[in-house]
Order: sequence, then structure tokens, then C-alpha cells
Amino acid sequence: MSIPEQTAVALSAGAFCFLVLFLAAYRPVIFLGFFFILFTLVWRTASIAFIDLTGPVWSSQTLRYIGPGLATPLYVLAYFATLVPFLIVLRPSAIRAWPDGIDRRQAAQGMLTLSSLTVALSMLFLAYLFLDMLRHGSIPLFAHIERYTYTAERAGAAHRWLTKYGNFLAFWWGLMFAAERLRNDRLDLRYLGLLATLLGYMFLAGNRFSAFYSLSTFFIIPLAAVFVAPAARQSAAPFHWVVRMFGRREIAIFGAGALLIVLLAASAIFINLVGVRGYEGDQVLSQFWERVLVQPSELGWISYERVFLQNQWHPDAVYDFLFQTPLDPNRNTTPQYLMLQTIGEPRTSEHLRAGVQLAGGFPEIFFELFGPIYAWPFLLGSGFISAMLTALIVKGTIQGRYTSAFLALYVLFGFDVMYIGGMLNFVIATSYWIKIAALAIALLLETSLAGSGLPLLPWSIAPIPRPGWLVAASRSIRLRFQP
Repeated sequence: MSIPEQTAVALSAGAFCFLVLFLAAYRPVIFLGFFFILFTLVWRTASIAFIDLTGPVWSSQTLRYIGPGLATPLYVLAYFATLVPFLIVLRPSAIRAWPDGIDRRQAAQGMLTLSSLTVALSMLFLAYLFLDMLRHGSIPLFAHIERYTYTAERAGAAHRWLTKYGNFLAFWWGLMFAAERLRNDRLDLRYLGLLATLLGYMFLAGNRFSAFYSLSTFFIIPLAAVFVAPAARQSAAPFHWVVRMFGRREIAIFGAGALLIVLLAASAIFINLVGVRGYEGDQVLSQFWERVLVQPSELGWISYERVFLQNQWHPDAVYDFLFQTPLDPNRNTTPQYLMLQTIGEPRTSEHLRAGVQLAGGFPEIFFELFGPIYAWPFLLGSGFISAMLTALIVKGTIQGRYTSAFLALYVLFGFDVMYIGGMLNFVIATSYWIKIAALAIALLLETSLAGSGLPLLPWSIAPIPRPGWLVAASRSIRLRFQP
């Protein structure tokens, strides 16, 4: 690989990382609202740049060498096309008026709030999760059981529900955490405790990096609403939004939480490689680096080689496989196609029967389906839809319209899975269009009720009943201490 080619790879990867750093420093609404995907895009940029610069490297999952090449500039351009709509839709001038609509109405004393009800029900659910794990008699972390084996063969219904909907639960906690900050100007440590407890459970359940990453980042998404006001006031100082909104104690709490998540994830990966999969010595480090720097982009790099270097792309066949005749129509069909083109049969079917799909899918599936030229309008279009849904989440959180904020996340989740794993067949699922209809209805109802000052989902739920003796005692205390 020539020096100009190496320079092109390094500069393109560096440019994208600089863009993400710019978003973190000056555009917190975009950075937090889209952090779930930004982290993945940065990781994949580092991975594919590693393959381009150090190739040929061995890919044990595809049983071949991959790299070197110029995939990085192409994929970084696709990532830029994804983020440009966010810079337009969520630009400071567009969000400047949003803080004027913050719902700061507080609940009357003695009222049960939506937040407190969430905490109570969540504590009961978490307690049941731990008790159910003990009831089934095996803790995957100590029994050296793979997480998917435990879920399929031993876990109870609550654990299976969590693996399917845990991200939405974490988002709702983040939504209530942000609402407490906006309404009551408080850092509600109850939700940080709930999140920490859930991550501890996932650690015991044998999960590795993905669970900690997804649950934490979905919790973060609604926090973008908290930073709309400082983000709208542009400043030359980087990370000014952190200093304006949080004190040293709060920053220390968040820093400790982030460190805890990193330590849990690193420990979980090490335990899985050594205790579950039985790697020893140099194999542990070798497997770790392959998972971090090769596996995230191996399918993507091979797809780049096929489409751009060998000019082998067949849109009719790709469309037919993705939407009409996949191997398993109930799952993401993009990895199935890419695996079939890369490792063939019977290995692809064997992987699917074992519940395993190789990583990757975006943006390569756009080039496989639409070709090297026509993929770009679809990349931009997907970015605009994602940016507008993110705007709905942030605006709904600010205005106390929690139903539409949650349903907007539910609709955005389809695009999240597309950015993570290239999934496109979500658009043909009837359930997805029901979610879109539900979001539209919620937006109409909330807009209509807002004219009367009423929320669709109220913050104040009901008075908290207190026993008669407690009421009498509190009244007696007040009378005794009155001057």
C-alpha cells in the first residue's frame, strides 16, 4: 500500500473522529441524542482503518485474509452523509426556542408522580429478576454459561422480556431522570441506582460489552433535552455545556458511573474469553484484538472488495433475498445475505441455527442493494428521518410529552438497528407501521390537549394515601411547633 493511500485512510479516519469530537464539545444535543450510533460509527471507523492500514489481517470467522485497501474513505463519507442531516435539523438556531417550552410544573406535595411510580415498579421488577435467577439455580457468571444459552434454556420469562425490551426500559429511566432535572432541577440518584443495579444483573447473567453499551447509551438519549438551553447559546469554549449544567459533585458521579461501566464490560469480556470459552495465554489477547479491530468490519470490508473492487453487485438478487426469500425472515436479513456471500453454506445456516450472526451491515448493504451511486440519496434520507425522530424525542422530553417521546424512540429503534447491523427488512413489518401510526396519534392528541393545558400522560398521578394515625400525628406536630 502506497504512502498516499495510507495517508488517505489516516486522514479520513481522523476527520471523522474530529467531527465526533466537535459534536461532543459544541453540539451536545446531537452527541447525546445520537450517541448510541456515534459510538458504533467511531468503532467501525477505527476497525476498518486498521484493516486498511495493517492488512492483510487474518479473519478467523471468515477464514480468509482481508485488507489492505481504501475502504475507510468511502465508509467515512457514508458516515458523514448520515450526520449532515443532524447538523441541519438540530442546529443551534433551530433549537433556540425550545427551552421556552420546558414544562416546569411540579407536583403538589403528597402527590404520586410518574417518576416515583416508575421507581417503585422498577424496584419490584429488579427484585424479581434477581430472585428468579436464584430460583432457576444457576448464575451464568459463576456457572460459565454463555448468555444466549442461559436465555434460551434456563432463564425465566422476566429475563427473556428484559433481553428483548431492556433498551426501552433504560430509555424510560433516562426520560424520567431528565424530567426530574427539568422540572425539579435535581439529580435523581434513584435512576442511577436502578441503572447500576440492572448492569450488575446483566454482569451476573453472563453478558459482555453489548448489554452495558446499549443499556447505558439508551439511558443517555433523553439527557440531550437537559442541554438544549446551553447548546442553543453558542460558546467558543469546548464542553461549555458540561460546566454550565453540572457542578463538580455531579460530574464526579457521572465520571464514576462511566468508569464502573467500563470496568464491568472489560471484566465481562475477560471472564467470557477465559472462563467460558477457555482461551489461554496469548490466545486471550489475540481474540480480544480480533473482536475489537477485525470482527466489527470484516463483512463490511469484504463487501467493499466485492462491490467496488470486483464490481460484483446484483440489486435484484439482494432485494429478493432481503425482503422475499431470506434464510430466516424473522431476523435481520442483512447479515444473512452478507454471511452467505462471504462464508457460504452450510456455515451460514449453522450460524443462524446457533443464534449467531456476524457483525456489520451498514453502510455496505446500501451499496449492495442500490449500487455505488444510488446508495447516497438513501443514506442522506435515512439520516434526515433519524434526525427528525431524535428531534421529536428531545422536544417531547422538554415539553413533558412523554408518550410521543417514547414512541418516537420506538420508531427510531428500527433505524438504530439499521445503523448497527444494516437491517432493512424492518420497514416491511406490519408492527413497525403500527408503531408509526401510534406515534402520529400521540402527537395529534398531545397537540390537541396542550391547548387546554393537559398532558396525555400526566406527571402527577394521584394523591398518596396516608394512614389516619399518620395524618393526625403530622397535624399534632405542626400545631405544637407553631408560634
